[in-house]
Amino acid sequence: MTIRMSARVAGLAILAAELAASLFSADGPSNPVVWGIFFALQVAAIVWITDRRSLASLRLATPAALAGVSAAAVWTGLAFVAPVAATGNLLALVAIAAAGLVVALWPKRRTGRRLLPVVLIAAASAALMIFLAVNWVMPWDNRFVSNSHPPVWPMATRLVDPVLELAIFVLLALALGVDRLRARTRRRRAAAHQANALYIAGPNEMIVESADFRALPDLPS
Repeated sequence: MTIRMSARVAGLAILAAELAASLFSADGPSNPVVWGIFFALQVAAIVWITDRRSLASLRLATPAALAGVSAAAVWTGLAFVAPVAATGNLLALVAIAAAGLVVALWPKRRTGRRLLPVVLIAAASAALMIFLAVNWVMPWDNRFVSNSHPPVWPMATRLVDPVLELAIFVLLALALGVDRLRARTRRRRAAAHQANALYIAGPNEMIVESADFRALPDLPS
């Protein structure tokens, strides 16, 4: 078994243990829909990363994903310094847009690479990380409570409901998937067209062309 397949088996085994622990726990997942989405994303990520054919795509996606994570980290740091930043969606949307803009304007981007996929990856990564920060990380700090938390005393900053960030991530991920499918379809059509253009009939090959077999008029007797 190769190292790549060993990593895939180990990752899927960890996810299986995570699934069993969540299903058989007393409380179960707090939000089954969101938990199911992220579990599916983890499975897809492990399968894709350990696929031999995804090496070139992984090299393309990694810098864009790091840009999105960096934008989300800046937003999270700002929220810890100024908690009011986490009470609305405005600064989060600015961070998501900034991640895509930085990748689009990055001066060392290789020529010949399509711009749309890396922009979608960067913005989707920022939206996902901000959602995770608001939903799971920041409520551990006593200065913050989730949007659905009951009133507490002393007063704490009530975080924004991150459903908008989750919706943005899902839409961008779907757009990225559609773009990749269209790009693959275009490549296959171009390869088929090139193969047909390079095909030349051999010297002993018979070429049958269509002919008009209309009935001849009767000759006069």
